[in-house]
Amino acid sequence: MRPLRILLCILSTMIVLAAVCLLFAGKSEVMRVPTLASVLSLPQHRTDSLLADDYIQADTLPVLADALPADTAEQPQADTLLKKPVPTELPKALPQTKLYLPAFYAALAKTDKQSVRVVHFGDSQIEEDRISMVLRHRLQERFGGGGIGLVPMVQTIPTYTAKQELEQNGHEVPNTVIKRYVAYGPSSFRRKDNNSYGPMAQVAYVQQPVDITIELMRDRVPTNDYDRIRILYSDSVLISLQPDSLLAERIVKGAPINDTTPSAEPMVQEILVLSEPQRSSMLHFEGDGYVYGLSLETKTGVQVDNIPMRGAAGTNFITMDRRLFASYFRATNTALVIMQFGGNAMPVIRTQAAVDKYIQSMRQQIHFIMGATQGASLLFIGPSDMITMVDGEQRTYPMLPNLDRALAEMVAEEGGSYYSLFRLMGGAGSMVSWRDKGLAGEDMIHFTRAGAKKVGEMLAKQLLEDYDYIIQNRDTIN
Repeated sequence: MRPLRILLCILSTMIVLAAVCLLFAGKSEVMRVPTLASVLSLPQHRTDSLLADDYIQADTLPVLADALPADTAEQPQADTLLKKPVPTELPKALPQTKLYLPAFYAALAKTDKQSVRVVHFGDSQIEEDRISMVLRHRLQERFGGGGIGLVPMVQTIPTYTAKQELEQNGHEVPNTVIKRYVAYGPSSFRRKDNNSYGPMAQVAYVQQPVDITIELMRDRVPTNDYDRIRILYSDSVLISLQPDSLLAERIVKGAPINDTTPSAEPMVQEILVLSEPQRSSMLHFEGDGYVYGLSLETKTGVQVDNIPMRGAAGTNFITMDRRLFASYFRATNTALVIMQFGGNAMPVIRTQAAVDKYIQSMRQQIHFIMGATQGASLLFIGPSDMITMVDGEQRTYPMLPNLDRALAEMVAEEGGSYYSLFRLMGGAGSMVSWRDKGLAGEDMIHFTRAGAKKVGEMLAKQLLEDYDYIIQNRDTIN
């Protein structure tokens, strides 16, 4: 073919594609057609100052794949012809968020004499003990304490703070030898007999003898030794410490306090007091019953539980038996409950009515959890900035700013404190900057390990600064 014809063919193709962009961008219900501006990298609207009303509502939103990204440094950079939103620099100084958590602050003043528990519920952003482990380290560094709090008997997602292994007859076996039920995710994971899942929203069913070894890891965040192991289980399970010479005392806390109806399956809390602090322990289980979790802890100081729920929007709490939560919270002196949800709800929230519906559901979850604690402080961490495709352009999810504001208002009405991760990241479009700095994955939804660590440091810094402010000014605060 002659060069002139080749050139004419290329030009005509470009003209046709440009016409398609001009005529059908944002209008096709079959496929997404990018705007001409995004293809040609022409100037676009800034996204760091847009409110939700400034966005064009997308007809469809992609389903959120709730999986953790690898660090950005380990991934090849994806090429794209789409115009990026104007990034927002990370804030140089965090604003005062007034995290007023009176019950928690009062409990921290007594950590030299008793143990104080922080329970951190969240979605996959806190998997692998991310965020929680940094908060735990900073609190234990300041107020004492050791161990890593609650861990499940079946650890399907490895963490940075503990290594768990199952053995039978001295040989390592896969965790599939133990049946696991969870209160979130696919319905096939649910229990069929009752709604007893315990404070981790999951439970392991023991039918055959098995040994579990838990070893603290210290390669990412310093982790202090523990001097006791709390075991949550049904009384049909028999438990022993290997070797038993490490056992100084057994303390049985008993079944949950009575409610309107007797529990079909009482959850016993037994504490194994160790003769000296440990970094690694082996427990032997046998019988036919359920194990709701194991807690590595100390008699005094602060313990922080990391309880991630992959794929959950935080709306499953009311489907569980609250008496087991109440039993655990009270026995462990839980003074602060952190709830970090909202991200998994964003892909299906496209209208203000959907925002209102989610807020109503989360209010019910808060009533459930805080009713079980009877006096703990509540800290709700809202969703981070999240980027999606809107009419062929990369933008913050359209209703995310609305959801962030609505969550803040609702949490305040319920007497809790709200931590706007979206705002503290830099607002709409800030996830791009985090991605470019290696703090978020290419999906621009999940943080990388470095990003999660930064969020943990931001949270710990703000909480401790606000604690110091409240303590120093308590005589002038109502």
